[in-house]
Amino acid sequence: LIIDRLTMYNSQSAYESLADVCVNSAMANIRTMTVDQLNDLLYNESRLDALIDNLPQIRSLPTEREAGLAQNKSLAEWNLAQEPKLNQLRTQVCVCLENFETEKDEVSSSKSLDTTSNLLQVAAQEADDDAENTTKAFLAGTIPAEQFLKDLLEKKTLAHIRKIKSDRLITILRDQQYAQAAPPLPPRTAPYPDVPAGPSRLARPVLVVCLRVVLISQMLSRCRPLYRSVCRQFATLREMAGPQDAEMLYEPKFPDTREYPEYDLLNVRLQGYDFTYLEKFQAYVDRMARRFNFKVVDSYAVAAQTQRVVVYKPNSTAIDTEVNLSLYDRVVRLSNVPAPQLQLFITLIQTHVPVGVTVTFKQHEKADEDYRYIPDILLKQKQEELKSLDDPIVRRNLGWE
Repeated sequence: LIIDRLTMYNSQSAYESLADVCVNSAMANIRTMTVDQLNDLLYNESRLDALIDNLPQIRSLPTEREAGLAQNKSLAEWNLAQEPKLNQLRTQVCVCLENFETEKDEVSSSKSLDTTSNLLQVAAQEADDDAENTTKAFLAGTIPAEQFLKDLLEKKTLAHIRKIKSDRLITILRDQQYAQAAPPLPPRTAPYPDVPAGPSRLARPVLVVCLRVVLISQMLSRCRPLYRSVCRQFATLREMAGPQDAEMLYEPKFPDTREYPEYDLLNVRLQGYDFTYLEKFQAYVDRMARRFNFKVVDSYAVAAQTQRVVVYKPNSTAIDTEVNLSLYDRVVRLSNVPAPQLQLFITLIQTHVPVGVTVTFKQHEKADEDYRYIPDILLKQKQEELKSLDDPIVRRNLGWE
């Protein structure tokens, strides 16, 4: 009964939680009442109404209602004040839309699709020529390799995108021309003669045709599973073709069956008197080889060679200056180097070689591996002593025989 009375003050959506709080508060007061008080509360509706009206949640409802009405009134007044501004903005949007439609119609009428296609073809050719000029500038040595790779990738990407758009526009124009030039299709005729309506019996030719259609449909329904089982043994044209790449629709990849020779092992030898420049250029050669997708087998240093340089006094054999120069040697060993890419790699290295550094490209030989190691003089002396022990005279002098 108390819940029924509280429902009068509760709405279906906004005050559901408030009703639960009120019920809990009222039940807390009811638990302390005696049996007589509970009977009086049960049979006296005025006492029940007074209990509900005295709840703090119920007493605060009129105040909350007035506050909500005042808040709604202020929001409504603010919304009405914003109406002129909204109308002005709506008018500006309509004017901008009309101007845009007008400009779009003017541009569409001034430029045809054929003109746009021609301009797009010219732009694609210009982008391709720009990429070709970048390659020529790199071969001439005017730009570094890092800048060349970055610029070439950007310009080639732009050229391919324009080429794809140009080809697509040409295809759309060609389809429109074919659709306009195609003759209209003749009206389709009925496959069977019209049958007159009414209770009259069908003519014999019509009955024969109907029976033929029924027999053909039954035969097809019976033979279709057998036909499918036989066809599953053979691959369709779509299965034989395989998945198609979207890029190959406009630029198909033609397989290159030519075989280029490869160098199994190739040594890039660097020699110079300046240790710092030689070390940096060795790192540059190693980095460029990896960018060309060459396999760098080893990159090592060889013992420096000392050269004595003597400067004589003018018109005399007396020594004026004597200098000992160290010729440093570095080697970068590559493997599986294709011949077409090797020429570009050699041109790149020779273009960026520092002053005073000598670069030599040659195939690897066994002598190059032997030259890498420094001979041990003490070890060679011991080897000679061991070989001399095989001499019978030496063995006799030592008393071994």
